[in-house]
Amino acid sequence: MHRYSKRRNLVVFGIAESSSCATPEALAAHLQSLLFEDAPSSASPLVSCAYRLGKWKAAQRKPRAVLVELTTVSAKHRAFKASSRLRASRIRLDEDLTPQQMQQRKGLSTDFLGLKIRGFKPFFRGTTLKYRDGGVVHQCAKGGANKIRAPAPTVPGPRLAHRPEHTNVARDPAEVLRQAGVSVSKEFDLGPTPPFTMGTAGFDSDF
Repeated sequence: MHRYSKRRNLVVFGIAESSSCATPEALAAHLQSLLFEDAPSSASPLVSCAYRLGKWKAAQRKPRAVLVELTTVSAKHRAFKASSRLRASRIRLDEDLTPQQMQQRKGLSTDFLGLKIRGFKPFFRGTTLKYRDGGVVHQCAKGGANKIRAPAPTVPGPRLAHRPEHTNVARDPAEVLRQAGVSVSKEFDLGPTPPFTMGTAGFDSDF
C-alpha cells in the first residue's frame, strides 16, 4: 500500500534554496516549468504539489531534496525524460522509494561502485541497477559487477606526417644550372655571384 501511494511521486535533487521558491505553490510552479518545459502554458499543470524534505540547517551546503507529486503515472514517466537535460544543471531525478526499496538499493552499492571503477555510468531504475555500454542499456545483478569487462578504450586514428615548409633561399645561378645538367661554357662565364644585401625597403640599398 505504501509503495502504491508513491507511484506518482518523484524526488528532485539540486533545486537551489531561494526566496522565489519559498512557498509550496511557487515551488510546484517552478518544477512544472522545469520538468515540462515543452508543455503549453494553457495546459493543466502536471505537478500537483511539491515541498522540501527535512528542515534547513545553517551549516548545510547542499539544497534539500524536493518531493514532487504528479497528477498521473504517465506524467511521472514523461518527467523522467528530462533527466539528461537537467543533469547539465546538476539536477537529478529519482523515484520516491519506500524504506524497503532503499535497503535493496543499498545492497547494490558495491556493484554500483564497481561499475564506476570500470568506466561505466551506472544508474538505478527503481531497485534495478543498470549501466550503459555504448548505446545499449544492461542490467547488473547483485555481485555481477566483477564479471563485467570494462569498455574497450578508444584507439586514436593515425596522425598525418608533418610536412616541413619549404624555405626560399637565394642560390648561385651557376650552381642551379649545374644541378640541372646544363653545362656552363667559358664564353658565358657568369663570374662570382655578388653578395646579396637587403635594404630597409626590401631592395638593394644602392638603388
